[in-house]
Amino acid sequence: MFKKPTSLNIRIIVVLICSGLYSCQEKVSSMSGLNPNKALSAFQIMDGFDIELLVAEPLVSDPVAMEIDELGNIYVVEMHGYPLDKKGSGIVKLITDSNGDGKPDKSQVFADGLILPTGIMKWKTGVIVADPPDILYLEDTNNDGKADVREVMITGFALSNPQHNANSPLLGIDNWIYIGHEGPARPNVYVKEFGDTGSPIRFPGNPEIPGLQDLDGSVRLKPDARKLEALSGSTQYGHTFDTWGHYFGVTNWNHIYHNVMAARYITRNPNLRLASATESISDHGTSAEVFPITLKPQHQLLTDVGVITSACGVTWYSGGLFPEKFNNVTFVAEPVHNLTHADVISDKGATFTAKRLIENREFLSSTDSWHRPVNFYIGPDGALYMMDYYRQYIEHPEWMSEEVANSGQLYNGDDKGRIYRITPTGSSTQSWVGNIDLSSASTEDLIAYLASDNIWWRRTAQRLLLNQNNPSTVDGLKSFIESTTSGVGLVHALWLLNEFESLNKNHLIKALKHDEPGVRENALLLSELYMDDYPTLINALLPLQDDPDPKVRYQLLLTLGNLPDQSLVRQKLLIKDLGDKWVQLAAISGAPGKELTMLKEALVEQSKIAGESGRLFIKNLSQGITFSEKESDILEVIDLALSNQSMPDNWWSSQMLTGLRNGLDESGETYTGLQTRQNALLKTFNENSNNGIRRSAIALLMEIGIDASSAQRHFRSAEQILTDSENNADFREDALSLLRLDGNRNDSTLLQKLINPVETESLQKLAMWVYSDQSSVESAKYFVRNWKSFTPSLRDESMRRLVSSEEGIMVLIDALTTDAIQKDAMTWPQKVRLMNNRNTEIKRLARNLLASPETSNEELMAKYKDALATKGDQLKGVAVFKVYCASCHQVNGDDGIPFGPDLGSIRNREKQFILNDIIDPNQSIADGYDLITVTLKNNETFTGVVTSETPTSIAVRYLDGVDKIIARENIAGIEVIETSAMPEGLGGLIGSDEMTDLLSFLKAE
Repeated sequence: MFKKPTSLNIRIIVVLICSGLYSCQEKVSSMSGLNPNKALSAFQIMDGFDIELLVAEPLVSDPVAMEIDELGNIYVVEMHGYPLDKKGSGIVKLITDSNGDGKPDKSQVFADGLILPTGIMKWKTGVIVADPPDILYLEDTNNDGKADVREVMITGFALSNPQHNANSPLLGIDNWIYIGHEGPARPNVYVKEFGDTGSPIRFPGNPEIPGLQDLDGSVRLKPDARKLEALSGSTQYGHTFDTWGHYFGVTNWNHIYHNVMAARYITRNPNLRLASATESISDHGTSAEVFPITLKPQHQLLTDVGVITSACGVTWYSGGLFPEKFNNVTFVAEPVHNLTHADVISDKGATFTAKRLIENREFLSSTDSWHRPVNFYIGPDGALYMMDYYRQYIEHPEWMSEEVANSGQLYNGDDKGRIYRITPTGSSTQSWVGNIDLSSASTEDLIAYLASDNIWWRRTAQRLLLNQNNPSTVDGLKSFIESTTSGVGLVHALWLLNEFESLNKNHLIKALKHDEPGVRENALLLSELYMDDYPTLINALLPLQDDPDPKVRYQLLLTLGNLPDQSLVRQKLLIKDLGDKWVQLAAISGAPGKELTMLKEALVEQSKIAGESGRLFIKNLSQGITFSEKESDILEVIDLALSNQSMPDNWWSSQMLTGLRNGLDESGETYTGLQTRQNALLKTFNENSNNGIRRSAIALLMEIGIDASSAQRHFRSAEQILTDSENNADFREDALSLLRLDGNRNDSTLLQKLINPVETESLQKLAMWVYSDQSSVESAKYFVRNWKSFTPSLRDESMRRLVSSEEGIMVLIDALTTDAIQKDAMTWPQKVRLMNNRNTEIKRLARNLLASPETSNEELMAKYKDALATKGDQLKGVAVFKVYCASCHQVNGDDGIPFGPDLGSIRNREKQFILNDIIDPNQSIADGYDLITVTLKNNETFTGVVTSETPTSIAVRYLDGVDKIIARENIAGIEVIETSAMPEGLGGLIGSDEMTDLLSFLKAE
């Protein structure tokens, strides 16, 4: 299936080399990489494809992005400053053909003085260049090949670690320019160089236009109209569209995800608390396994080896030259492993699935450790062009050992760089450089190019038509819409007509009936803009409720959310696709303030939505009702939940009550009127009640509060039930939960009796919880006195109770000091909680007690020297992992709590690097795992890591692995904790033999 480049391609490159493009020479030393000819022969590519060189040093070096203009000239962005130089060494090169043979042979500097440029896009008579903190417009007005105009279009992006900066301006099918952006990275080593957090994203010349505040996602803009919008998702370096405008992003560890719901649908309903608008679509997972062939790879200290760890430049192939199945293939660069990964994308409801193009192999890989693919471009010939940064080191020194970072070799290869051309075997040779002239093409010809099967021609024609002020364009587009058989051409034409404010109802109706689902989707998107102008257009939309394509139905549901009086259609769409979580969210997004009505409609159809999906929907709807802040609606939901509780198959009541409880907890709102339902909720407390309803009713009472004086009869009943061991175990636990509602009780004697081996473990744990709530000091002392008699599980629970209050923590510190409790009984998150406590005295005592500064990293490395050379026992290693690591990590999704990174991805790393991470966890914290403390406006605080964000919410994962969605409007402040959740000192507690076994387990030896 794989082969080396053909001899024909090698002969071509030899001719280029010996004709003066490059000096003929033998292979240079290994410290200098390979010359272009040798590097070409180091590739292994999928059978049926060839790879050849388009251009290399000295014409280009350090290429990260390219653009081809309407004349066939090549613009190349060169980022020479990576990784640490911000002095302005970035360049845009203009590559042309000087002798008319269609091949690149001349290079000149088009623009210089750029800081760390990350992308380029042709626009009007110049180019747009991403050079954070700015997005620049550069233009050559005197035709000397050098830009003499430099304007800041928008500014405010963080100038942080280059791989996280704003990047890759890209023209969408909807005529918006999309800017990839992830938000500022928070460095731990190079804080001075890359600690910038940015400012509001804004048009600097238009201070009257509000900027985008606290932006952690991508943006889109229309420069002439001065429009700027935040997207609902982020991307790291690179982003792409499929043929129909679906938007995909990438991070270093997640090589492809789909942005499923646009920001406007999320923000239109403030009651929709959505943790993430994106869906990871790889069926082979994030941090997916890769298959490099590199000889003598050079991996740095904190690099995950053998898995996706540096993914960038994601590109949907739409060039029309590759075999037909490649029309649904994405390519992504993986520079650390010197390869290009490819996936086949298929539909999956509202979103997609990405499956490996080839099993156990990669589309393209190299034996050359200096090969660093970083980006791709589809050319006018349909070929895939790959930018090879060609450096000895590609990892940022933030994740390197100090030895390498200070070696003086970080810029080895900064005078080198290649751009390769990838084509199916038998394709014609490249000859388009300087041999294209769309600048003088007629409007009719440009419109015809909208139907090309090559995105370069479509996008270039679209851009030129946008920039023309030609009255004939509108008439030409209308004629094209009436005559074309090309679905994709029709979509481009519709969006262009929209931009020219000339789209009419008939155009939309025609598109809504088109055979191609992607056309119908775009017609729905466009229809949203015209419903006020054409109210009867709704009659053309409604038949799509029976559309055979789930993405069309999903988009219809989103679109109908902007329209009144369509509840029956929305309900039908919802029920049809209820198993798709995005359909549920789409339904809720379109019902701001109407969640109660939707809930009632769903209950009418409860037999049709029974199942896990239906449970989730009912719970989410009920939760959303609490965010509306309408007390009357919440009361009505309680009444609805309790009205049919006697039905044997009543599954929805408990979901409604649980949703209300979750929403009230998240919003922090207090409604005194809800106590009027106290008696109705208390009536569920009987042995014959449905367990789920009884338990959720008590939980809701815990949230809304209770008049304890009027509930004494229920408390006495609960106490009797609890003390009778013959009663049902679940009923007894609910009885204890009910007693928690009596804030004046002191049940220490009863609770101590319940913390007894004869009782169920769950009842004992609940008793510990209640005891801690009633008396934090007394319970803490009791837990310490009885520590030795507790089972491991009860020790874990009592420790959670001890660290839950400042009073309990002080008792615990005394116990740790006197060895009444051993330090290793605490999990690392618990130790972090103490050592980073907001109470300065607790923080001081805990750090003195728990930190291990007396043992240097060098001493620990010496202590574990034998562990690096000895193969341990994997089974014993599992036990060590569960003691020291499982409180924060999993391995391949198993054996622990998913708080920190999954350690299944490190099995291919060298032992010494894994050991170094254990000994010195603060050397560099993995992307996305910075510890933060979120303070709410009601002064509540939460510590964890941010797992995802939308324009309205953030999701924070607590140290116990539980996620909480927090509305941005409720946040008073966020503070980044400068230490890892795995504090220093772990290495000193693990025995040498234990470390040997742990390393063998993590390495899967």
